[in-house]
Amino acid sequence: MVNESKESDLNGKISRRTFIAAGALAAPVAAGTLATPATASSAVLAAPAVLKGVRKRNVLFISTDDMCNRLSCYGVPVIKSPNLDRLAQNGVRFDHHYCQYPLCSPSRTSLMTGLAPDTTGIVENQTYFRDRLPQAVTIPQLFRKNGYFTARAGKIFHYNNPTEIGTPGLDDAPSWEKTANPVGYDRFHDEGLVKYFVPHPTPHSILTPHGTVGTPVPPRRGHSGAPLHGGIGPSGTIRIAQDGCTPILPQSPYGDLGIAMAGHPSDGDDTITTDYMVAESVIAMMEEHKNDPWFLGAGFFRPHVPFIVPAKYYDMYSPDQMEIPPFDPSELNLAPRIAYTFMDQNMTAQQHREALRGYYAAISWVDAQVGRLLDALERFGLAENTTIVFWADHGFMVGEHGQWQKRMLFEPSVRVPCLIAGAGVQATGTGCKRTSEHLNLYPTLAEMCQLQGIPANLQGRSLVPLLRNPDAPWDHPALSQVTRNSGSTQIMGYSIRTERYRYTMWANGTEGEELYDYKVDPRELRNLAREANSAALKANLRTRLEEIARSRGMNGTPA
Repeated sequence: MVNESKESDLNGKISRRTFIAAGALAAPVAAGTLATPATASSAVLAAPAVLKGVRKRNVLFISTDDMCNRLSCYGVPVIKSPNLDRLAQNGVRFDHHYCQYPLCSPSRTSLMTGLAPDTTGIVENQTYFRDRLPQAVTIPQLFRKNGYFTARAGKIFHYNNPTEIGTPGLDDAPSWEKTANPVGYDRFHDEGLVKYFVPHPTPHSILTPHGTVGTPVPPRRGHSGAPLHGGIGPSGTIRIAQDGCTPILPQSPYGDLGIAMAGHPSDGDDTITTDYMVAESVIAMMEEHKNDPWFLGAGFFRPHVPFIVPAKYYDMYSPDQMEIPPFDPSELNLAPRIAYTFMDQNMTAQQHREALRGYYAAISWVDAQVGRLLDALERFGLAENTTIVFWADHGFMVGEHGQWQKRMLFEPSVRVPCLIAGAGVQATGTGCKRTSEHLNLYPTLAEMCQLQGIPANLQGRSLVPLLRNPDAPWDHPALSQVTRNSGSTQIMGYSIRTERYRYTMWANGTEGEELYDYKVDPRELRNLAREANSAALKANLRTRLEEIARSRGMNGTPA
């Protein structure tokens, strides 16, 4: 489906705010900021069903990129996250919440469609999900069908981060009435100033810069023959976004910063930084539509690498405060080799502390933007009628098991923060120990907002009972999965998480298994899958895993 987006000034609201700065700063790269997607086909988007005389509940849908559970409200007091703490106090904090796939596009696609990666077929960051599921109805699309104004700023569906900041990325036009794609000083000024938290560059390490500079990407074309999601511009050399006109900035001259452990305390003001502009865009739309029911997505790009945020957020932390996760090289023999993404940490202790400082600074930066959104709700008198969901696309390992970043099935890679607060949440200020997953968010919001026309094939279940009573009976484990290359073959690893255990199998167990008991082993240091006295437990968990996975499309057989 082609997104024929056009510029819009949002009735002047954005231009009166610091988004003026965003437009001015973006001018050198001609990055579009606001767009109104084209009308979707009737097969995808039906006419809105407005319920007369009923004040519908708003939804503020906040996402963040690569954030693990290192937050004050999750028991890590060194992290300064007062606004997320405030949100947790006004809602339910899900302590054991998991993504379906620890990589951006597969995770976001699954969450937004309510379908597992085996059903969507999206297990990488390049494919637009409607190429495989043209009739899917996304969360905001369902709200739009129910008469809501739906809009987003920043990254809700997938963008390559940071390369596609300022573009639509792999956005989904039928989901939104308006979109904003700001690009700031952090993207086009600061990236050449980053510091790498590594001693020596080595090829193929996810901790170090590598890759080619500004490599053109051949255009992909839809059924109509028109460029679908990006392509080569008229000059034949500049890569453009899916709107057909917005240049995509090349990679940094220093390599692909989307996979490099790097950061920079920027001298730029908050107001000229991308994530500030994301929040400002959402606030403007919130104000313009304060008398309408709305679903607004605020998609923040940090704390994804590179950790480029204003210097004052770095100043909140000292490297000496940073506690490096304990690690012994023997841990690399606990799980099957395929469970790890690299075997050489390649960092000194001081560089590790500096990297943690950058990551924590980026978390505090996102927290500040969340605070601006919460303040705006209060200022516009919308807080009492707005449900707020805060989520991360996947976790992020910061040295546990000697690993960094994501794409693993260890706990820190698949466990994510999830806060549901505001209107409709009864058990405010509580934590929920029940196991939950991203697939549950779609049916939860649909129930909370009493939407009509909910797709019958959603694979999660509503969390509403746990928003009333976080200790309610609940026996629904979470499933996560990730692909690996084994020789010339791509295999899948599947992992089931109950409240106490995690069982993981690679290639149906032929490439290895893992079993951890978090009651006695929270750091995953004892792989019980190798112990004979755990055979019955392992078999039980494997049976449950296979039953659920098959119902979601494992081996190509979705329900």
